Amino acid sequence: MAKLINKLIICVFFGISLTPLVSADELLFEDEVLFEESSQEFDEWSDDSDLFSDEIKNARLFAWLNIGVAQKWGFNPASDWSTTKERTELMLGTTGSVSDAGYGELELKTTKYWPSDSYHATKSSDIEIERAFLQFSFDKWSTKLGRYTIGWGELEGGALDVINPSGGLTDPAITSQWLMSATRYGDKNDISVFYNPNPKITNSTLLSLKDERHREFGLRYGINTEGSDMAFYAGQLILNDALKNLTDGMAYASSYELLGFGMNKVFDDYLLKFDIAYKRNLRQNRLGQFIKADRVDWDLAFDIQNDDRQYLISINSQYWLDFFNDYLTPTLLGSVSSEKNSMTYMANVSDKFGDSDWSWNLSNIIAVNNDLSLITAGLEWDISDNLNAKLNATRANAKLDRAFSLLDDYQRVNLEVKFQY
Repeated sequence: MAKLINKLIICVFFGISLTPLVSADELLFEDEVLFEESSQEFDEWSDDSDLFSDEIKNARLFAWLNIGVAQKWGFNPASDWSTTKERTELMLGTTGSVSDAGYGELELKTTKYWPSDSYHATKSSDIEIERAFLQFSFDKWSTKLGRYTIGWGELEGGALDVINPSGGLTDPAITSQWLMSATRYGDKNDISVFYNPNPKITNSTLLSLKDERHREFGLRYGINTEGSDMAFYAGQLILNDALKNLTDGMAYASSYELLGFGMNKVFDDYLLKFDIAYKRNLRQNRLGQFIKADRVDWDLAFDIQNDDRQYLISINSQYWLDFFNDYLTPTLLGSVSSEKNSMTYMANVSDKFGDSDWSWNLSNIIAVNNDLSLITAGLEWDISDNLNAKLNATRANAKLDRAFSLLDDYQRVNLEVKFQY
């Protein structure tokens, strides 16, 4: 009976919700957008994954339903520890087969913003579809339809990971979108295509959006060998973040073309990752002009595993091929001059305290040729199989005459307690 109810819920949901188009996010520069420590509320499910064993599922009243409740607080030490975040989140999810060859997932999140939360000025509550899709597999083919994320490239948030919008430079949270995709698997290779009928765009509420969106589509061809993987990419994409045109004061979401290559290579306990992308017809501001220009982005990262301790060191570069000295980068207060080659460096280390349920992490990001330096430290406690607590602190320093000047002396402390069932 539980399996039947599960199937009916997934089928009814897709029957009523796949048709609407999703409007673009209207996100201003806020603490939760740029600097919130983020993680998936539920782990990504794959076709053969199972959050609970059959024994545990049979012991639960609603074995098909995954429930999560999280309470989050944020404080500003630089402003007498004033509250910047106070919200309660409820997550409901289910997953299961809908036919012999079909599989579905559904995850909803409702949020209550309390009066002391910075979001409460514009909304007191919210409901989101975090993930909702159907996937069918047959022979060597797999197709997927619904709301989900697609990750390109080797490095999350890197040169090729550009299909789904993210919260910002320091926020790895990825926004799901309504997508269609298909993959064909070979013995040592695979080829996949995707189509996005209505790309999602991040834009400030202070700017009018000049919507130049078309449709997004892309192709990936992967080659798998022992100890190494590589892939080639091509597509027509839309800027995930709307760009302000300094000549008319409006924000533009424009299309561009991408050709890319990504690879990884294993060396004992070391994993080398590399991505490179040629991006054609990106929008760029010049003095009194709003032009199209070409850029090459690349990432190089080392992932080092030593028992429970993990190190990640990465370098990101954005290099304008047709650079002019009057290139400008928009800011909240105006504009600053652009660099021909912008570099971002990141180092992260994480580990557990012995065999305990406590773990820690520490990261440092140096962005745009030292215009911004951001340090984050975190502590996590797995209290039980169902209960988890996280504490993290963030501190930023920025040059006063550059793009991130408003972040100088930025400080936040965040606490989250989450129960999952």
